[in-house]
Amino acid sequence: MAGHDDRYVEITTRLRSVRSFCDFLSQGGTVRVALSDGGPYKDITAVLLERNRREAEALARTRRYLYPDLADEEVATPLYSHH
Repeated sequence: MAGHDDRYVEITTRLRSVRSFCDFLSQGGTVRVALSDGGPYKDITAVLLERNRREAEALARTRRYLYPDLADEEVATPLYSHH
């Protein structure tokens, strides 16, 4: 992606990741944690979904601010060409 700097790639990659996690949770994925060893598990799915939705919105705002000409562009090609 000629002309795109590393920050754009970083923000877009993180945004994709957060959106994918939100999709997973929205489609029935669950997250449960035990507050202590041997303790009962507590479902924190709704909390994580809301937190990640807010993060996605913040990342999208940041990307729009820093890259107004690319902000709503969804990159179809891989962001990285090699590892």
